[in-house]
Amino acid sequence: MHLDAVARLGPFRTLAWLALCVTEALTISYLFEINATGAGHLNPVFYVTSLARLVMVAALVFCFVAWPDRARIARMWSASQSEHNAFRAATLNLVLFALLAAASVIITTEARKRGGPPWELVYVYLPFVLLTGLTLARIDVPLRSMLAIARSESRSVLISLATSAMILFISLQISPAIWEDLAELTLRISAWMLGLVDASTQVDLPHRVIVVGDFAVHIDASCSGYEGLSLIAGFVSIYLWTFRKDLRFPAAFLLYPIGLGAIWLLNSVRIASLAWIGGHLSPQVAQQGYHSQAGWITFLFVSSALMLLSRKLHLFTASPATGLLAEREQQALQARRQRDVYLVPFIAMMIGTIVMSATSPHDQPAYVVKAGLILAALMFYRRFLPLERVSLDITALLAGLAVGVLWIVSAPEGKENSQLLADWLQELPWWIALGWLLVRGVGTIILVPIAEELAFRGFLYRRLIASDFAAVSKTQLSLLALAANSALFGALHDRWFAAAASGVLFTLVMLRRGKLQDAITAHAFANAVIFFWALAARQWALL
Repeated sequence: MHLDAVARLGPFRTLAWLALCVTEALTISYLFEINATGAGHLNPVFYVTSLARLVMVAALVFCFVAWPDRARIARMWSASQSEHNAFRAATLNLVLFALLAAASVIITTEARKRGGPPWELVYVYLPFVLLTGLTLARIDVPLRSMLAIARSESRSVLISLATSAMILFISLQISPAIWEDLAELTLRISAWMLGLVDASTQVDLPHRVIVVGDFAVHIDASCSGYEGLSLIAGFVSIYLWTFRKDLRFPAAFLLYPIGLGAIWLLNSVRIASLAWIGGHLSPQVAQQGYHSQAGWITFLFVSSALMLLSRKLHLFTASPATGLLAEREQQALQARRQRDVYLVPFIAMMIGTIVMSATSPHDQPAYVVKAGLILAALMFYRRFLPLERVSLDITALLAGLAVGVLWIVSAPEGKENSQLLADWLQELPWWIALGWLLVRGVGTIILVPIAEELAFRGFLYRRLIASDFAAVSKTQLSLLALAANSALFGALHDRWFAAAASGVLFTLVMLRRGKLQDAITAHAFANAVIFFWALAARQWALL
């Protein structure tokens, strides 16, 4: 097949291959179920699963580290597909996978009969797993081509493997070993913080429990802070490598102790605030929303603060004398400002979403915060927003109508969430309920579509085509960018497939006339259809 034709088919083949990888991994994980926890480091399953984790984490890190060379890697990847017989490789893999699935069922059944792992079968099974994995890997490109790409990006591969190993070693080996000491120290600091604002705080050191009112918090391994330490260690490693030309070494290595210290201390703040919210405001909010989101909020805050700190302080940033020219700085600043116009409203929306998640299940009032943050970001950049005058293009309206109807028809029942919102609205005075619905309507129909379309269609779609996204025409079609952009848009929503399909339509609407405003119109009309249907049919789960 001609190389150009293969290049056009390459993205679809790679996406199908990735889907097959996920499907086979999940299937085997479901079928193979033995209790081998007591074998410790003599357990061969431990080494195979650790290797799988290492590869997965390293692949994710590699995407960041090798991002500047992505165009060259993509060309090598496409060229390697030109003479590769993917059908033969897939046939071999599917045969081996079928045998592996059957073996998984046999071993699981045997383990249940014996009450323990059948080790003589496991030792034969695990090499077979690795063999099937190799045949899966070579479906998209030959193994020799993968090795050639790895050799050409050897530094990035080594950095990715080292970073992945460090993250896993800290999170799986060192952290559990020291969590006892960390948990006790976290408990003491959290209790001290609570004692400053609530003299009735009770502490049970032997059982690692803090009691505020009728609400108790137990400090277990996950609360000791080691997961945050692992995340920050990995983040700093990736950040130092990616921006190594702009940073001053060895001073930049100070970001490790600064980040690790900050995330650990803020974890104590998280525990203290969790206990206070549960004891004085709402146990439900503390247990459900805040408990699950506060850790990620802390990580995002610390990682963002570290990037800002490293950029603002000359201690960490390379000076012009070390090769960073003033002209380059100005160009980078201008590029950031141009990018921020598209991304800051979306970031504000995501911050608002996190705030709502942290206050679940009583998150309805927090929507005002979300809408206010988006509005503030849009007002701040109002003079620079790349928006044309509103145009009620019939194609955009029809696309929005189709998305809205499809979203309503395919909606799950969601009776519990619907009833919660209905009860909450009925408890409010009518004028407050009306005001909240107005804010929700403006946010849903106007603010959210603008923020999401700026980020996904205005920036991300074109950024996937070229690093200088502003130079990419809004009429340029790229199937790879369309697929990736829509998949990421779908991942933002609970109903992934319906949202991804909506993202495809919104992108095509923009490409038709090269106007971002058309995508915003389609998105806004779709949300308007959903919003007013939810009001008319009392189907509150759609909001």
